[in-house]
Amino acid sequence: MDLVERYFAAVERQLPAKPAGDILAELRDEFLARQEDREAELGRPLDKKDVEALLREFGHPLVVAGRYRKTQHLIGPEVFPFWWATLKVVLLIVLGVYVVAIALNALTEGAVKVDAAAPSVLAALVFVFGIVTLTFAAFERFGKSGVLQDWKPRHLPPAQGRSRSAANVAAEIVVDLVFLAWWFGLIHFRDFLPPFVLRVDLAPVWEAWRWPIAAYYAVEIAANAYALARPSQVQLNMGVLIARYIAGLAILIGLLQAGHWLVVSSTRIPVAVLAKIQANFDLGFRVGIGMTVLGIGIAIGIYGRRWLRLRQAEAPLAA
Repeated sequence: MDLVERYFAAVERQLPAKPAGDILAELRDEFLARQEDREAELGRPLDKKDVEALLREFGHPLVVAGRYRKTQHLIGPEVFPFWWATLKVVLLIVLGVYVVAIALNALTEGAVKVDAAAPSVLAALVFVFGIVTLTFAAFERFGKSGVLQDWKPRHLPPAQGRSRSAANVAAEIVVDLVFLAWWFGLIHFRDFLPPFVLRVDLAPVWEAWRWPIAAYYAVEIAANAYALARPSQVQLNMGVLIARYIAGLAILIGLLQAGHWLVVSSTRIPVAVLAKIQANFDLGFRVGIGMTVLGIGIAIGIYGRRWLRLRQAEAPLAA
């Protein structure tokens, strides 16, 4: 019958070339057996509509042929959890960058324009989705067996204790990238005070610390990226976090020695009033840096204690 021949021709076109003949013969025998059973059930030969219904029950040619292909899925059940976890984090970072950039449209002097400097949010998300999916599809096809088997229970995070969420780490990466863009003059925040009233500039001390601060944030971005990629390395990630806090503490203590962090100027404000404004700015910075130093010191103590507990917990496993 023409419908049956057309059906199996469509199946044959989707089968692997070498064993296609044997597979097709097996499928034909199975279909003929079903056809005979249906005719015995109805007590008459099948008409065209009956055959069409039976072919629909047998399955779409692509589905039937797909059962005999070596690769039947783009991303299988073993790789899917890794793909999904990675996709959520990457999409969150991309979306965070766009949200921050859109917010900066209202706060910058036109230096950040999402519509002019980058593709649309939807296009970026679709592009990232495609890249991540293709990467994991290649992983599914060529490399999953060795990687998925080469893991150790000792590398799992401890059952107790809290670690930073992926969302918080991703948000910190976005904020750090925006800060570095501002730090190197790629974006400029708008001065909400008219320049003829009061001008506020960074003091020379910041130029002296330009590269140490830039290096600190670059290391922070790299450390957070590693923490996203290897969240199971809790002890290492926490140790790096403590080291970053210590480095940041050293930078802040060095800045605190300056005593002067902003330079205010004006052509309209009297000199005596301007001096008081300058003193208030300096006092505010001194208090702010001092409170930050205190907060980082407390954080170092808290995370240092957690790090010691993790080390003690992992010591028996290493033994």
